[in-house]
Amino acid sequence: MRNSTGRVRQSVDWVEAAGDLAAGGVAMVRRLAEAVGTLTVVAGVAIATVPSVRESTVQMARDAFTADSTVADSEGASGAPVAERRDASVARAARLEPAEVLVAQYLARRYRVADDPVRTLVIAAREAGRQSQLDPLLILAVMGVESSMNPFAQSPVGAQGLMQVMTNIHADRFQLAPHSALEPINNIRMGSSILSDLIRRGGSLERGLKLYVGAGNLPDDGGYASRVLSEMARLKTAAAGDVTGALAGAAKTEPKTVGSASVPTPAPTSPSASASS
Repeated sequence: MRNSTGRVRQSVDWVEAAGDLAAGGVAMVRRLAEAVGTLTVVAGVAIATVPSVRESTVQMARDAFTADSTVADSEGASGAPVAERRDASVARAARLEPAEVLVAQYLARRYRVADDPVRTLVIAAREAGRQSQLDPLLILAVMGVESSMNPFAQSPVGAQGLMQVMTNIHADRFQLAPHSALEPINNIRMGSSILSDLIRRGGSLERGLKLYVGAGNLPDDGGYASRVLSEMARLKTAAAGDVTGALAGAAKTEPKTVGSASVPTPAPTSPSASASS
């Protein structure tokens, strides 16, 4: 009987000891959580209020993201040839589809401009086309004919930028700040919106282009619409994989040049692109 009573008492002691240990562990975890929470608050306040800490934190996050992206790119393309891996990596970085990469190659060689900026313009044309319900290749063709892909082009009558927007006519509509029409993305957005409206007003693409170049009241547009549509056709050829063929077609209708810069041939008697509102 005594032995049984001793064993029961011993079991109770073990249970009590285990309960004390568990309670101590819970208390320790609670204190640790409170400490972590306090540190998190302090760190958050430091990041929000101390510029140097905030900048360091942002840079660390950027570096981590860039490193992860680089590793993913190298692992995903490890089985491809070096040139293909490089092109695929650049395309992913610029968010270009394969056909858009070919279009960018054509434009860069056709108008003798750097490849990276052209890729940005191709993406901008895609986004502007989505917003204005226009074919991005039409937008790029207008840019080529209007400015030869020169974002700083300006005509004597005030047409500006890649799509030669008449800022004195459209300033109120787009709430333009000084020189904002020369910012490439803004210019593409504005020019595309104007062209889309004029196509709807004119009832056809050809009539819309005639209005866009400011020849709406003239007998003809001096061949402007034909040049735009021909350039659009060459862009489609490039997008289909035949960049060389598209360039060969462009060489047959090379625009006039002034010095080393290529400029489009303006439609006679028309004031400028986007002259119609």
